[in-house]
Amino acid sequence: MSRRRLVAALLALPSALARSAGAAPRGPRVRLDLSSDGDLLAFKPDSLTCMSGAQVHLVFHHAGKYITQDHNWVLVRPGAADAVAAAGAKAGEQHGFVAPGDPRVLAATHLCGKGQQVSVDFVAPPPGDYPFLCTNPGHGAVMHGVLHVTAPQVPQAR
Repeated sequence: MSRRRLVAALLALPSALARSAGAAPRGPRVRLDLSSDGDLLAFKPDSLTCMSGAQVHLVFHHAGKYITQDHNWVLVRPGAADAVAAAGAKAGEQHGFVAPGDPRVLAATHLCGKGQQVSVDFVAPPPGDYPFLCTNPGHGAVMHGVLHVTAPQVPQAR
């Protein structure tokens, strides 16, 4: 066996082992960016889209310049936004206004101060519309949006 073939075989070994071990295939990597709408209690944009199973890297920038209130970005199961906001208020600032271990929370950033940015990595859930909100008490009533998760594209046979 030539050196080139040996190196190629060794480089392919980790992915072959992962497939044989039953590891789930990794979805495409996607970066989503959003910010607060300056000092207003709003996300900009308030609608995001990605494909189910995608490895999402979401970056949230607090674009405020004057108001010192922190914001976060919390992705929740459909129909759970109000309950998650209430649980976050009870959890308090020491937990970033997100109840630890809440199964309704799919992904969440840390609290973010004005002029700063935070990020979170997660795997996009099954297709559907998923609400997101800021869980700082009182913010979620107006600072919210939707993550539209689409079905994976099936390659066309040629």
